[in-house]
Amino acid sequence: MTKIQVLLFIGFFFLTSLVAQGQDTTSNQSHSKFDIGLEGMIGVSFGRDFYSMNVGGPSLFLILGKDLKLGVGALPSLYLLEGKLGARLGVAPRIDYKNMVFFAPFFHRDKTEEWIASVGFGYKFHRKKSS
Repeated sequence: MTKIQVLLFIGFFFLTSLVAQGQDTTSNQSHSKFDIGLEGMIGVSFGRDFYSMNVGGPSLFLILGKDLKLGVGALPSLYLLEGKLGARLGVAPRIDYKNMVFFAPFFHRDKTEEWIASVGFGYKFHRKKSS
């Protein structure tokens, strides 16, 4: 490196350190806060010799008020059917009232080309708003 390049290099670091010293540190503190929360729905449904644990997937809602929603959604699920454990995506009409969810998921069976019907309920978790 030539002397001019070394001087420019040192000048650049000197200038950037001065700019960094002059920045407001209060704005950095508000963005460095780490926040953890749980959001979503967990539920169970029951059918004839069928039990499942469901989590809330994507949904489409008609909002009827502050506490009441009607909709349809997908429910990723773990199920127990005739003593066999498996995972399946269910489709369900649902009614959300405050934090309670009532739904009726349907699950497709591959081998028999039939649908398994069930009825269930769940609880919605909401992320707490940080102050």
